[in-house]
Amino acid sequence: MFNPEKHHRKSVRLKGYDYSSMGFYFITVNVEDKLKLLSRIENGKLELTKIGQVLEEEWKITEKLRKNIQLHDYVIMPNHFHAIVEIRHSVNKENEVGQFKAPKNSLGAIVRGFKGAVTRKVVANNLYKSSFWQRSFDDRIIKDEPSLMNVKKYINDNVRNWDDV
Repeated sequence: MFNPEKHHRKSVRLKGYDYSSMGFYFITVNVEDKLKLLSRIENGKLELTKIGQVLEEEWKITEKLRKNIQLHDYVIMPNHFHAIVEIRHSVNKENEVGQFKAPKNSLGAIVRGFKGAVTRKVVANNLYKSSFWQRSFDDRIIKDEPSLMNVKKYINDNVRNWDDV
């Protein structure tokens, strides 16, 4: 039962920002409880688990399903996934003031669809019993070329900088 005194759900999204607008976004999707289900890193080498292989396959399909996006650098770490998503054009129609704007082409919808597809395939193939994702995801709006280059470097250095504590 929903109790507003106990169930406080604060959005981590930038208030008032249209997450279906054109631009680059850096996302991080985490596995619940930091379980290492997606890959293994040994001696600086990354090896995907079967769940990680499903994740990679579904991530590549995401770009084919959504014609308004382009996927860029990504890395599948043991307990999280980093990626750069470019929304190339907005496919949402302009709404009149006061009308609800359907978020079906927003960054949230993209990630939600991706997480759902991975979960369904993982469960159907008996690789895990249920959803293993942490609620929501982290994002950062990439505002300029130097920031984009820094995020790409971060993603590409992530395996080398992995500290398995």
